[in-house]
Amino acid sequence: MVTCFIIYAHNTFRQHKIVYEEEFMRTLVTVATLALLLMACSNETKTSSTTEVSDPIVESAPAVSVAVGTRLEDVINHERRSKNSGRDEWRHPLETLSFFGIESDMTVAEVLPGVSGWYTQILTPLTSQAGRMIGVTYPDTLWRQIISTWNEESKEKFGANIDNMAQYLSVTDVESLQPVTGYAIDNIPALENSKADAVLFFRALHHLFRFDEPLIDTALSEVHDLLAPGGVAGVVQHRAPEDSEPGFASGNNGYLKQSAVVAAFERAGFILEETSEINANPNDPADKLVWRLPPTTRDNPDTQAIGESDRMTLRFRKPG
Repeated sequence: MVTCFIIYAHNTFRQHKIVYEEEFMRTLVTVATLALLLMACSNETKTSSTTEVSDPIVESAPAVSVAVGTRLEDVINHERRSKNSGRDEWRHPLETLSFFGIESDMTVAEVLPGVSGWYTQILTPLTSQAGRMIGVTYPDTLWRQIISTWNEESKEKFGANIDNMAQYLSVTDVESLQPVTGYAIDNIPALENSKADAVLFFRALHHLFRFDEPLIDTALSEVHDLLAPGGVAGVVQHRAPEDSEPGFASGNNGYLKQSAVVAAFERAGFILEETSEINANPNDPADKLVWRLPPTTRDNPDTQAIGESDRMTLRFRKPG
């Protein structure tokens, strides 16, 4: 009897144990399932929350690029140009650079930029984040013909020391991400071939046409090599009337005939793509030294009434 009771109790215990284990496993599975569901909901909530926060950031990204001054309009309207903006009515920087197709991600070479030049104050900030600046000046041999007392002091004054080009092209509170380099226009190294998207001549051509052995053909050959295929050569230059005497329009007075400029660029392999009258001034008779006019001369009411010189604006393209 006792033995039968013990056997009965043992079997009953085993049955209950199995039931308890099965219930425990079912409970464990249920808990695990609930935990997985809660984690999934949590991740979904996080994903939804992240999307809602990040979307406005993506949409506002262009505003950040504006803040660092990569849009041409913003660079031109920046307060750092307050001392230069008075000449905008004569030089039309927005229209001129737009005509040349200058963008913030371009490699731009400025010919004869000088020290912290007028256009440098626009081009350096414009290209500082995504582009690159190259400064190109005359060689010492040409400078000595222009200025008889040419020396190291003169070199610094006119921004002609290629080793200091980064300093000349610097702009206060603007840090360029790419290094600035400088070259003489008759000796641009082959390592720069096809590197520039644009080369810009702002009132910088006349001296290249001067003297017994003009440097213009050599200079434009170097510029042609510097430009990438399809690159732009932009010109703003004091313009002489086409019927001017050859001696007057030789560059000695600052003026050149537009036809002479076009012919020189075409000899170098450029194509004249378009001309513009953006910087024209019909009030300039262009019959005397250009430096009688503003901004060189500021205290003569007669020349002030004329304004800055009449200028051609030309866009050439390197085929390719």
